[in-house]
Amino acid sequence: MSALRKKANRKEMRETKTDTFGDVTIDDFANTLRIHGRIKKSITNVSNEVKEEAAKEELVWNEEDEETSLRDSTRGRRSRRRLKSQKENDENEGIDYLLDIWFIISEYIEPEAIGKFARICKSSYYVTTTGKFWFHLYKKYYKFVSDMPERLQPQCMSLYGLRARVIRALYYSYFKTPGGVRCDMSYLRPEEPDSLVKRKCTLMWHKEVKGRWIFYFKLKEISKTRNTPLKRNKQHDKKTEFLDTLEDVAVNPEDGCKVLRVSCLKYSMIPPVIGLVLQTAYAKLVCSRGVSEQQLYLEFGTSDVHSTLTNQIILRNVMAYNILNWWDPIYPHQDVSRAIELPQSDSWD
Repeated sequence: MSALRKKANRKEMRETKTDTFGDVTIDDFANTLRIHGRIKKSITNVSNEVKEEAAKEELVWNEEDEETSLRDSTRGRRSRRRLKSQKENDENEGIDYLLDIWFIISEYIEPEAIGKFARICKSSYYVTTTGKFWFHLYKKYYKFVSDMPERLQPQCMSLYGLRARVIRALYYSYFKTPGGVRCDMSYLRPEEPDSLVKRKCTLMWHKEVKGRWIFYFKLKEISKTRNTPLKRNKQHDKKTEFLDTLEDVAVNPEDGCKVLRVSCLKYSMIPPVIGLVLQTAYAKLVCSRGVSEQQLYLEFGTSDVHSTLTNQIILRNVMAYNILNWWDPIYPHQDVSRAIELPQSDSWD
């Protein structure tokens, strides 16, 4: 009996040993009677093969992802280039008319529409910088006005500074008619004195007219561009080209200048402020002893910084004040004839 039992036990051991060869399942570990020391080499080989296959698949997927990302980036670059070229084509699209056509169109432009016409394109802007355009505009809208200065008359018209003179003549004969203003200028609201801040006073004077004192302050806009040596050389070259200077249509000595005109009931002593910069300007209503008067305060300094205040002007009994642009007929140009009232003095008798 003992020999039969030994054979049976050997048979069971063989069966269990043969069962370990192959794939390992959960049932093998759950119902096993023995604790295995280590996994057989065959099983580890299978797991290594599975890992290698998984690594290969992952490498293939990574390569495919890189290829797709490269394709997407190249497509993105191509689409951006296509959009950029399409945009450039859209910007370049249009008809480039001859310059002669723009000159013909400019003959039908009214004075109040010159700015809109100049902003259409480069060719239309160039037309507005030529003497031909301004000569035609002057001849078309010129009318004799008694108070028009002699310099703005047809016999005095030349290329030098033609644009500014034509604009001034239009404000005498076209924009202001006997019945009022020709076109709507409601957008040109009266300016306040504080709009003149950061301008330099280049000239100041006063005069008495019919018992009232009128004070004038000519303020010019300060240029922010520096006078570099290269710029000085260019200016010197332009000065040497005398003929080109005489044909400069856009020359305007009064460009960037405005005049503050203040009318007062009484004379006020004021310090000289020529060469100084206006820092503060405001009007104030002052009441004293039941009487109210309007006063205008002007503060000047060596620069536009408030800490450099040097002179203060106080104009009392102010009746009215207004700001004059260079194209306004009331603007005190040198060519405007005005009667100078001399102070009355005792006779020699």
